Amino acid sequence: MYLTHRSLGLIAIGILTFAWFEFFTDLYFVSTLGLVLSFGVVLKFVQDLGKRIEVRDLIAFLALMQWIVGPVMAYNILPYDELYYMDVDEATYMHYVVPACAALVIGLYFPITDERIINEEDIQKLKEFISDKQLLGYLIAAIGLAAGFAGKFLPKSLSFLFFLLSGMQFVGVYIILFTKSKLKWFAFAGVMGMVIFQAVLMGMFGELILWMMFSLLVVAFVLKIPMPGKIAILGVGFIMVMLIQSTKEEYRMATWYSDSDKSNGEIYQEVILSRLENPAVLFETSAMQNVGARLNQGWIIARILGHMPEKYPFVKGETIETAIYAGLLPRVLAPTKAKAGGRANFERFTGTELPETTSMDISLVGEGYANYGVLGGIIFLFFIGIFYNVIIIKVISLSKTYPTLILWLPVLFFQVIKAETDFATVFNHFTKAALVAFIVFFGMTKILKLKM
Repeated sequence: MYLTHRSLGLIAIGILTFAWFEFFTDLYFVSTLGLVLSFGVVLKFVQDLGKRIEVRDLIAFLALMQWIVGPVMAYNILPYDELYYMDVDEATYMHYVVPACAALVIGLYFPITDERIINEEDIQKLKEFISDKQLLGYLIAAIGLAAGFAGKFLPKSLSFLFFLLSGMQFVGVYIILFTKSKLKWFAFAGVMGMVIFQAVLMGMFGELILWMMFSLLVVAFVLKIPMPGKIAILGVGFIMVMLIQSTKEEYRMATWYSDSDKSNGEIYQEVILSRLENPAVLFETSAMQNVGARLNQGWIIARILGHMPEKYPFVKGETIETAIYAGLLPRVLAPTKAKAGGRANFERFTGTELPETTSMDISLVGEGYANYGVLGGIIFLFFIGIFYNVIIIKVISLSKTYPTLILWLPVLFFQVIKAETDFATVFNHFTKAALVAFIVFFGMTKILKLKM
């Protein structure tokens, strides 16, 4: 274990940021500590872009934005929301969530070994390995595209398997980006274009945003984007998220709940153009309030804190045990096992009923409290961070033998980086994605005799 100059710099910036908030604002001091932690993670994320492919940064960034920054806005800036209100006071919320987030971050970045970061040396080995395998990326991307297309016509029981296989289109295109192929940017644009088309067609933009974030890690590394470029890209990304959020509801109303002779693409184009003609709308109070409400995952956590243990006792590890059991056994062998997705747990632990068509997860920080209380929840989040950390380290270690494996990390962590997911979703995704990766590698190397 070691403390780098960059770590010392981040600590110094954190101290100065905390002092500024304490002197010039009246924020609750624990909330200030949470913002300092969030700012440090954001700063590390920006610094790492183009230098490392660091999935940990995405996990920590999204978690702290939704568990700390969003709630701080809800308590101190945003008006009271009748649906997404904070059910406990700021002190009660922050005294649990800020230490829990700190524990998660410590676990994520804990220097278990020196071989824990995907850096220039790892990518150089990957480039050397694929230098004489120019078509490998195209083959893997084609399998992923075919799986995504086929999955729409297969029984629902196979949908998750083919969803995981469809992630191979990104594994393939990431491999292509590290080759000298003259068509690599056309291939990348083609895959991203199809994902955008599907998002518009379905009116579901969550997967698109996640793949864009994973792709940013890879593209920034390929292009070696300097700091001004990184800031510009993140700025454009923020505006795109604002644009999607501001148009999503209007677009869904026009496509899901009304009849039109126009195609979904034409409708979305009209909605987008109406926003672009008056971009100031994106930054109006109502639009900012909508983004703030979407960012705030803490309202669910606050409901759990307000409901348990006064109205419902802690479940003492029950959901964790159930999730592990469900993740390890296929549904064929355990047809009654729990399904990933937290509707039942949401209603049970928050005391709030959801509409029949709505499903919400309680998040790992909410589930940690529901099982173990404040101290136990904090410890639980630390071990979650260690769990993610160990998986990343194992993938990097295996990539010494299978160099392309490091580009499977987005597939392995696709559901994981979403801050709202519960442990059942996380563990189920990990086990199934790891199994799919093993089968693909086994099939490619043993059957097709293609080393990966």
